[in-house]
Amino acid sequence: MRLHRSLAALLWILSTAVTAHADGPGAHRPPSPSATPPTISELGAIDAYNQGYAAIQRGDHSFALAEASSDAKEKAEARRAANAAYKESLGHFEEAVHLDASMHEAYTYLGYANRKLGDYTRSLAAYQQALKIYPDYPYAIEYQGQALLGLNRLDQARFNYLRLYALNKGQAAKLLQAMRSWVAANKNTTIDGVDVSGFSEWVARRSEATRDDVPSSSW
Repeated sequence: MRLHRSLAALLWILSTAVTAHADGPGAHRPPSPSATPPTISELGAIDAYNQGYAAIQRGDHSFALAEASSDAKEKAEARRAANAAYKESLGHFEEAVHLDASMHEAYTYLGYANRKLGDYTRSLAAYQQALKIYPDYPYAIEYQGQALLGLNRLDQARFNYLRLYALNKGQAAKLLQAMRSWVAANKNTTIDGVDVSGFSEWVARRSEATRDDVPSSSW
């Protein structure tokens, strides 16, 4: 698919700027030479994982393009590209956990990609599996918190934040930023069974109390 000239220009601009991509575990590297040599299956899982991570990066880049573009056609084209990349990543991560069922990083990105595609049921199931393997894994806790926000399950998202704050203040700051974004998007909205005002006040208090914590980024 050939990009429109203005979209290509926007792609270049975004590629030179600080983008809001997933900042999860990143690429997976084989164990150090001093560690027990990985099995063929483990090496295959690492390779599949890294292919999935590359697809996630492409998806996030296209998603950023869609968010930044003011042209409806370009926005739709970028969203299609993002969805295609996220869907591609699912196959790689599924292969990774098939080859190495202990790879919590792959389960975490399965959750991330499914959330980006709007499938919150599969997303939460993947995060749950990641946390079953590694209960205190900060990336899975933070990503899960974002999925809970997307479902307006605010009390559970708040629990994830407080748990994360005790484990990793940097990742907690990122979830708090997502909460601020949720408040901004819903401040004038009435949602059945959801105390938007109360949550907004809580987020404001947390933002004030933690303003000197590690700077956050939204993704």
